[in-house]
Amino acid sequence: MKVKRNLLKKKAKSFYFASIFLSKDCFTNCSQLYNFCRIVDDIADNNYKNKKFLLKNIYNSITNPDLFKSKYISEIKPLIKSNIINKVCLKELIHGVMLDTKKKISILDKSELINYAYYVAGTVGIMMAKILNTQNKYAYRYAVDLGIAMQLTNIMRDIIEDASMDRVYYPKVWIKLTSKNILENNSNTIKNINKATEKLFELSEIYYKSAFKGIAFLPFRSRFAILLALFVYRQIGRKIIKNSFSNLKKREIVSLYEKILFLFKVFFIFIFNFNTHFKKYQHDENLHDTINSKTFLKSIIYEQK
Repeated sequence: MKVKRNLLKKKAKSFYFASIFLSKDCFTNCSQLYNFCRIVDDIADNNYKNKKFLLKNIYNSITNPDLFKSKYISEIKPLIKSNIINKVCLKELIHGVMLDTKKKISILDKSELINYAYYVAGTVGIMMAKILNTQNKYAYRYAVDLGIAMQLTNIMRDIIEDASMDRVYYPKVWIKLTSKNILENNSNTIKNINKATEKLFELSEIYYKSAFKGIAFLPFRSRFAILLALFVYRQIGRKIIKNSFSNLKKREIVSLYEKILFLFKVFFIFIFNFNTHFKKYQHDENLHDTINSKTFLKSIIYEQK
C-alpha cells in the first residue's frame, strides 16, 4: 500500500491532499482505482505501438476474464471481485480513453466535449461515489458533474501538453484551432484562444456548482474530503483566468500554501454552511442532456427511482 500511496501522492497531489481525510479502507480503494486510471491513461498517452490492442485487451479482460487476460487489471481486480465498482462504468472509462488513441484529436461542439468528459471522468465520479459508500443513487448524478468539471479543468490546464500530441479538446464551434496554432503562440491567435478558455472555464463552473449540491449525499467523513478536493481542483481553473490565461505559458498548479488555506476555508464551510449537509433532489438534468442515452448514467441511474 505504501507504493500506491506514493504514486497517488506524486501524480495526483490535489486529490492526495484531500484524501488523507478519508477512512483507511476508502483511501485504499481510491488508490487502487486511481492507479488503474493512471495505467490506462499512460497507455493512451505514451508511444506504445500497440496501444489500441492493449486497451482493447483490458476491456475484454474485464468483460470476460475467463477468456482474456491482461496484466494491467491487477490493480482493479480486488474492486471488481468485491463488487465495489461497476464493471459497466469501468468499460465506459476505457472506451473514453480509447478515444485518445487517435493520431489527431479534435472536438466538434459542446455536446461532444461533455460526452468525452463523461466517459473519461464522469464514470470515475460514479465509481468514486460507490467506493465512498454512497447509498443514495441520486448522488451519482452530482458525482458525474464533479468528474466532468475536473476534466474540463484538465483540458484548460493541459492545452499545451495536449497540443504537443496533436490533441485539441476545445470545440471547433467555439474556435477553429489546430495544435500548430496553439504551439506557435501567435499573437493573432492568442486572443481567440483566451476567449475559448474563458468559455471553457465558465462551463466548468456550472458543473462544479452542481457537484457542490451533491456533497450532502456523501457519508459524513467522505463529505469533507470530497468538498476539499472540489475546492482545490477548482482553483486550477480560477488561477488560469486570474493569471491572465497562464495555461498558454505554464501548467498551473495549486501550491501547498494555497491548499492549507483551502483546508481552513472548507472547514468553515463544512461547519457553517448547512447546504453541505442537507440533501436536495434538484439536479439540473439539462447538464446531462447530450450524454449518450446508452451510457450507465442514462440507462441505469436515470431509470432508478
